[in-house]
Amino acid sequence: MKQPIFLLNPPRSFSSVVSTILGQHPELYCFPELQLMWRDDVDQVLSSKNNVSQARFAPSGLLRAIAQAHEREQHSASIARAWMWLMNNQSMTTEQLFSYLCAAYSSRMCIEKSPENTRRVDRMVKMLRHFPDAKFIHLTRSVVGSSKSLKEFLEHKSSKDRKALENPLVKDNYALFWYQIHMNILKFRSIVSPANFLSVKGEAILSDPHHVLPQICEWLGVSTSKHSIDEMMHPERSPYSFFGPRLAPCGNDPKFITNPEFRIMKKKAYSTASVRSYMDSDGRSSFTRHFMANSKDEATTSRLKSWNEDILERLMDMEAQLGYG
Repeated sequence: MKQPIFLLNPPRSFSSVVSTILGQHPELYCFPELQLMWRDDVDQVLSSKNNVSQARFAPSGLLRAIAQAHEREQHSASIARAWMWLMNNQSMTTEQLFSYLCAAYSSRMCIEKSPENTRRVDRMVKMLRHFPDAKFIHLTRSVVGSSKSLKEFLEHKSSKDRKALENPLVKDNYALFWYQIHMNILKFRSIVSPANFLSVKGEAILSDPHHVLPQICEWLGVSTSKHSIDEMMHPERSPYSFFGPRLAPCGNDPKFITNPEFRIMKKKAYSTASVRSYMDSDGRSSFTRHFMANSKDEATTSRLKSWNEDILERLMDMEAQLGYG
């Protein structure tokens, strides 16, 4: 088994399209979101509360990956057999399961991109412990684009989820989620060999692929030939770039699956002032807006304003650390 590649990023960071682009390289293979690495064994995967809340037997991406590895096709029957295979292997560790899937593509380096891997530092540490020679790609997206996309995604969730999102601690704080995930990744970076860690902007890949993709390929030690790069320009050819059967419909961002063809992103001039303006709309940050609006205590309001300013500066500092501005 060749060393795997793990994408590290918050949700809504172009991970579905970027990972699929990379996976179309003849020497690479990209799985959908396996939602696997932070759990201990298959039994934990199958008994997850997420399966109940999302009316599924197991993560869609995992079922599709197993069906594809076993039968090279994904339909209702092959997905059902994939689930039965998991049921019969509940004592298998998630490390063993991931290695098993990678063995089906032993001539290639396999890519895993579940955003949940970065929710906590110990999840990434676990991946490193199991796969000490793995490569890690820190995929970034500017806070404004990421926050807008995350807001759009979450607000299209079920009514139950939307009710939770109305909580004032959540509603306006998509940027804080972006910040925390990147903080986790940067902490993790400190224990990874510099030779095995690469940071790359999603905007750069999508706006200038013929310049950036060969650089990534060179870092990975795979071919930078014109043929290889041309293959990467066709994410729609991935076996996971379409909706699966009812038992496992997704595994990637539904927005990407709906229209998976590669489209060059228009380059936009980055402006620190515009980012600050967006985050500090109407002259005040949104992070404690709810509490400021309901505060009648001048001392409390003053303290909330101070917190807003501190949070905003932390966000802007993170943007700078990620190479924006």
